[in-house]
Amino acid sequence: MSQYKRPLNSPTLRDLGRRRRQTGELSMIEAAAVMAGAALLALAAYAGGKFVMDRIHASQFKSEAQLFHTGILDATANDTDFSGETLQTLSQNHAFDAAGSRVATGGTALRGMFGGDVTAAAGTVESTNDALVVTYPVPATVCSLSVAALANAYTQIVVNSTTVSGPTTTFDSGTAATACTSAGSTASIEMFTTRS
Repeated sequence: MSQYKRPLNSPTLRDLGRRRRQTGELSMIEAAAVMAGAALLALAAYAGGKFVMDRIHASQFKSEAQLFHTGILDATANDTDFSGETLQTLSQNHAFDAAGSRVATGGTALRGMFGGDVTAAAGTVESTNDALVVTYPVPATVCSLSVAALANAYTQIVVNSTTVSGPTTTFDSGTAATACTSAGSTASIEMFTTRS
């Protein structure tokens, strides 16, 4: 046996082997696992961001389009038909107040929430000038996500020159999806407001 006597409170070799080397810190392997997890979360957020933003934009557009419908009916309540209506008269009568600052001073122009000009003119569903047609350019994805709701609010919906809903056309989601993407990344939605 050795002549050396260890102090009473000093750890033995066995105790040193059982002792944790690090306290409160990550090892290199644990740190790499945490970084990999963070990278996966960032990738999922990036990939899911477009999905979420498309739905937010569609919701905003549907809300604005339905407010335009109500605004048009309120602004033209005493008109016998829509023949005398223009974008300017409708803007001056507060039909497009939902657009806020995107309505030009004097109501001569209206900018869509995705860019592009929104137009309004008298149109025909069953008889001459029985409708007011608001044409709104939107991204094709927003079109696909919105057109079903718009079909419930407006008398007739035409997307890129294809009637997807109307008095003689039953709404079909397949036809609407095809129409929304038929002109590329931007779709032109014509929304017909009538009194019936």
